[in-house]
Amino acid sequence: MLRNLVLLVAAALAPRALAFQAPTAQPRTANCITCHGAQELQARVSVHTRANVDCITCHGGNPGEIDVARAHGAQMRSLKDPRQAVDTCGTCHSDVDRLRNFGLRTDQLSLYWTSQHGAQLALKNDANVATCVSCHGSHGVLAPSDPLSPVHPQKQVETCGRCHGDEKLMAQYGLPATQPEAYRGSVHGQALLDDAHPAAPSCTDCHGSHGALPPRVGEVEQVCGQCHSVVQDYYDRSPHAKATGATGSVQCTACHSNHGVQKPTIERFTGDAEGHCGACHTEPDDKALAVGRTLHDDVQKLVSTIHDAELAVDKAGERGLFLGIERGYLDDARGLLVRARTMTHTLDPAALDEVLNRGQGMVNKTLEDLATKNRIFRDRKIFTAIFFAVSLAFAIALAMHARELAGRRKRLGRTQ
Repeated sequence: MLRNLVLLVAAALAPRALAFQAPTAQPRTANCITCHGAQELQARVSVHTRANVDCITCHGGNPGEIDVARAHGAQMRSLKDPRQAVDTCGTCHSDVDRLRNFGLRTDQLSLYWTSQHGAQLALKNDANVATCVSCHGSHGVLAPSDPLSPVHPQKQVETCGRCHGDEKLMAQYGLPATQPEAYRGSVHGQALLDDAHPAAPSCTDCHGSHGALPPRVGEVEQVCGQCHSVVQDYYDRSPHAKATGATGSVQCTACHSNHGVQKPTIERFTGDAEGHCGACHTEPDDKALAVGRTLHDDVQKLVSTIHDAELAVDKAGERGLFLGIERGYLDDARGLLVRARTMTHTLDPAALDEVLNRGQGMVNKTLEDLATKNRIFRDRKIFTAIFFAVSLAFAIALAMHARELAGRRKRLGRTQ
């Protein structure tokens, strides 16, 4: 019985033992690894390796040879050459049958040729242009959603900045090299890089990735409008939108800049610095300046009244009053203030009146309720003070009466 059991276990383990000991088919890249071990280590984490893309797929060569010259062969492709890099990557990434299993787009190569990078490469064979490997890397290619990928949103400013922050390189094309640093200091850059806000735009959100521009984009305001859709709706109703149709100059970047976008303030309506109304409207009697002053004063009035009401509510809260409803009114007022600031893009003070009046109404309601609660609190304090005084007087009277009774008992005790 024991002998049969041993034979049964041995029979069960035999296939595994044979599989472990039997030599396996030599992988195509076995000879490549002999010299290119570092690249092989990088490729192990690559999305390409998981998709069975190996050295031969990208570089060509003869996998059965060990001699360097014969292994490389005459058709060996070096992805350091920009044109070869694009053509090699594009061979798979434009293949519908191959990419169907991975759910990937197959138009990236054709889009690349429409971009400034692709045009420079196609027309001038410019070796400085960005290619697939410039942005995605070569052997250790990661998915764009991977935080370690050089094209992950939080890595893009670093990746794009390698070229677009290079003064010497950008000077060859007449371009500034200040955009990466400007972006890092912008509201967009701070939201993405410092706060890791998932909705903050990265380089490709505005400029596109493989193609020249994002889909359906023909104007700057349409680029910004992808996120700021409500602002775009108001902008489309403004004199600036009409002027843009004629001159193409009064768009979002004219006031807000592009890479270095800062948090806007209503002071832009009265200032004359770059991006302020006075920078373009330089004549003192320009009606646009009067419109700007009106927009500034109307919004500032609500800002000031909300601020005063907040101080009053905070002060009342320090006395122990429960002010949840009043704080809710102020939240509504602040929401209306945000809407009013957005509506200033119409450049129509009358369009703001209804929203500003509602905001002021919320502030007034806050102050009215606060005044009522303050009166009740005052009355309660007065009542409490009177009650305490009466109670104290009564307690004193009782104490005096008790003392008098004690004295009488003491005197009666002596007489007896």
